[in-house]
Amino acid sequence: MANTQQRKKPSNSSRNGSPQRQQARPTQKAPAVKAAPVKAAVPAKAPVAKPEKRFSLQPYFLLLGAVVGIVVGLVLALVAGLVVLLPVFALIGAAIGWVTYRRAAAQSFSLVTSYVAAQEIDSEDHPRLFNLLESLCAVSGVAVPVVGVTTDATVNAYVVADPLGDEQSHIVFTEGALRVMERIELEGFVAVCLARVKSGQLELQTETAGVVAALGKFIPSRLARKALEACFTQQDVFDADLKACGITRFPPGLIAAYEKMSAESTVTSGVNPLNIQLWLANPKSAFAANNSNATGGDASSSTVIGSEVVHPALATRLALLREI
Repeated sequence: MANTQQRKKPSNSSRNGSPQRQQARPTQKAPAVKAAPVKAAVPAKAPVAKPEKRFSLQPYFLLLGAVVGIVVGLVLALVAGLVVLLPVFALIGAAIGWVTYRRAAAQSFSLVTSYVAAQEIDSEDHPRLFNLLESLCAVSGVAVPVVGVTTDATVNAYVVADPLGDEQSHIVFTEGALRVMERIELEGFVAVCLARVKSGQLELQTETAGVVAALGKFIPSRLARKALEACFTQQDVFDADLKACGITRFPPGLIAAYEKMSAESTVTSGVNPLNIQLWLANPKSAFAANNSNATGGDASSSTVIGSEVVHPALATRLALLREI
């Protein structure tokens, strides 16, 4: 019994072996090893155009009318001594300028639409197209546009909107686009057209093209160029491509559509220097500026050469879409 009482129970530390060492050596956490930063591939970014204030030609018409009114008022003031009426004549002149502009804007939609000879179609003519169109309109919140088709065997589309909002927007597809595109490609193709309608810039682009065309030589060429540059930038094109991917939630569809456009041709009939920006892609064959973008040119440079709008190359747009 005495021996049993004197026998000590082995401590927990002795069971684990070398208890003194374990007690002497406090537990230390291994220093955290910082992982070397991994350099991720930087995705290509859409060339950002310099911020440019959007404007229409309306202020210039108001100013021109006011100046004419002041001149008329000065003449009458010299004849009859009615200097007090100068502000009145200025307001009358500005009102005349505003009316002139609005009449030109009202005619711009029909004028720009008449540039392209197209036959209006409905769901009975192309059920697959209208099935996609109505679904995408519901998703994007865009009213179903009037749809037309040209006889061009190439792949392109023409999109215009009424500046006054009285009529539906119009989308004109080439016959080649409806013939060669698979369903998933056509979905992306239609979505980018609707993205342009939803952008809020299409009305200004249609209006500017129509007003410049309606008044022709009455508008100085430098003013016409400035108006075109202000209403159309290449950044608008990139933004519409990204918004189209947001509508379909499937970027490969638009990529496949642009690949097919590149493999086919985008050259179309009914091309006017003032309506180039209303086409989905460059509708002209020989356009040096468009080709320069594909070979590394500065896509954020001026979008107008002479009186013609420069489209970003499809190769550039495809490269950006593949980074999504």
